[in-house]
Amino acid sequence: MSAAVERPAHRQVKMTDGFWAGQLDKIHRVTVWDVLNKFENDHEEGIMKNYEWVIEGKSGSHVGPPWYDGLICEVIRGISDIIAVNYDEKLDKKIEAYTEIISAAQEKDPDGYINTYTTLICPDKRWGGNGGSLIWQHETYNIGCLTEAGIHYYKATGKKGLLRCAVKAVNCMCGVMIPDPGTAGYPGKNIVPAHSLAEEAVIKLYRLFQEEPGLAGEMKEEYGVCAEPERYFRLAKFWMDHRGVHQDRYSMPHYMGEYSQDHCRITEQSEVVGHAVRAALMYTGLTALGMEACASMEAGASTETGASMEAGVEGTNEYLKAAKRLWDNMEQTKLHISGGIGAVHNEERFGYQYDLPNDAYLETCAGAALAFWAGEMHRAFGDSKYMDVLECAVMNNVLPCLSEDGTHYFYENPLVSDGDRSRWSWHGCPCCPPMFLKIMACLQDYIYGLAPGRLYVNLHMGSRYEGMLTCSDGGSVGIAVEQKECGLPWVGTNSIVLHPEKKTEFILAVRKPAWAGEMTVLVNGEKADCPVEKGYFLIGREWQDGDVVRIVMELPAVKVEAHPFVTADSGRVALLRGPLLYCIEEADNPEGTDVELGDEKIVTEESSLFGGIRIIEGVTAEGKPFRAIPYYLWNNRGEGKMNVWLRQRKDGKRQEERVEDAAGFAAHGAGTGNGEVDLTGWEGRLYRRYQ
Repeated sequence: MSAAVERPAHRQVKMTDGFWAGQLDKIHRVTVWDVLNKFENDHEEGIMKNYEWVIEGKSGSHVGPPWYDGLICEVIRGISDIIAVNYDEKLDKKIEAYTEIISAAQEKDPDGYINTYTTLICPDKRWGGNGGSLIWQHETYNIGCLTEAGIHYYKATGKKGLLRCAVKAVNCMCGVMIPDPGTAGYPGKNIVPAHSLAEEAVIKLYRLFQEEPGLAGEMKEEYGVCAEPERYFRLAKFWMDHRGVHQDRYSMPHYMGEYSQDHCRITEQSEVVGHAVRAALMYTGLTALGMEACASMEAGASTETGASMEAGVEGTNEYLKAAKRLWDNMEQTKLHISGGIGAVHNEERFGYQYDLPNDAYLETCAGAALAFWAGEMHRAFGDSKYMDVLECAVMNNVLPCLSEDGTHYFYENPLVSDGDRSRWSWHGCPCCPPMFLKIMACLQDYIYGLAPGRLYVNLHMGSRYEGMLTCSDGGSVGIAVEQKECGLPWVGTNSIVLHPEKKTEFILAVRKPAWAGEMTVLVNGEKADCPVEKGYFLIGREWQDGDVVRIVMELPAVKVEAHPFVTADSGRVALLRGPLLYCIEEADNPEGTDVELGDEKIVTEESSLFGGIRIIEGVTAEGKPFRAIPYYLWNNRGEGKMNVWLRQRKDGKRQEERVEDAAGFAAHGAGTGNGEVDLTGWEGRLYRRYQ
């Protein structure tokens, strides 16, 4: 199965104006340098000191936690995506310097192994063996991050030095876990990632060499490194097939349980569980593997590199079936209204189904991981609902991480605060800034989509795409697409201007966001009556240079209620306008944030706050005025209380607030919950407009 909707190459899309272009400009000018400076001075020694100690042959000390190698590589990936479209010589030279140090450290090991913590602290415990801990050592995670960094930096600059490090490290993993058939010790050591990320990373490495067949020869000629893409595919497949297979497990602990999604085989998993970041990254890799497995079978690949669970393409679809099953469980029972996941502070994990407390953990990294998973699910299935979640997670769970000055960060993103939370300048585990940079730097990749005879506009953002479009007849045409005058998230207008190099017939598929009110589509000034499929307006015609599709969306401020099983929000509503979630903050509501609303209308007003935004205003059930601001902006005016879910009277009466225990949540999740609750109209939905 090829991708339902393929993404353009990163360099083919550029943010041009509007809200998101401004955010990315700040990230480039301020946040990237802030993150680099803080990492380079972290723990006084700096993050690169670990590599330098490996080069010097030292041991016994390590700066920061074991996953620091991965964090700097994630920063490199984010920077690579930024300079790919907005070249910055200073940042490029910074990555070159890092590459030299990483490469020199790797050269100290003849096998290409690189994980500074293990080398410096416990060299006899590689891969969690000999009493080590794969969960703590983060070897596959760190190498996965290195692999991403090498790929993205190569694509941004054409430089292969960091890619060479990645290939050597992945070759090392292949040699340990999946030696070639016939070699001593085959099939290798039963090791699966304790912290996922490497699964998708090695699939990306596989794709890179498939897309650029001459690259492997260049790597061998220039560096003497043999790239083996088919083994990278088999490695990702080995990892996925051996989750939940604990017999002969080499690494410690043998059983990593739900925490690392290792409690049973992936094809038997039906509920999202465990550490939310690990989970979402694993599911991203699962989805990517599913598509590549199907593509391999379609291309007539051998059964060794295709599916082995069942015969034929249907067998490879077991990966995608699992991904779809897990997604539905997450979206329908464990997704917060902000797009955040991972409700439980202990182990940063998912809670029970429908257990969505407002003081939940909702880590920034988990929101970014969910966005990556949503993007991969959209590639696989082409449904706009995945873009709805991606947009929500980025706007309302990831963007709030960053302060308006671009130098302070949230690790957690709860939906209520007693005023005791502030963004930190830096953290003992600064994992969120790198993940923040990764998703923000590649956000443009999801704006457009391509399929034979179709061009998708997935995200309404000021931007430009230049590339090729495959036509329905198999031919292709050069095309540029611009989104101009995009007023979102404040104003519901957008103009899509098409520039095909010649008159061409194709379908322009324009996403109708789930949050949009009435949406009007005008083609060259005339209202278009077009069908909607999977959340997209399908506008089919012969297009020519200069054609304009004008989008007008109503953006009313609305109240939203949660599913009856979500007892944390019973008798409460949240306020949304367009893609933005709103909150009540003490700075605007000094009499308190635990307000109660009645039936009075809420309205949108322009405000000069934060350089010009739209706020929501209204009166409480007691007749007192209140003001709400976009959630992503909270805590930028000092510490203070904040609240998202507001008490709501119904028919003039205060609604009863309900409390659920663990047994009750378990019963709801099993479908055996309170039969007295009317679930009409809630099929497959966790939130809806207040009724």
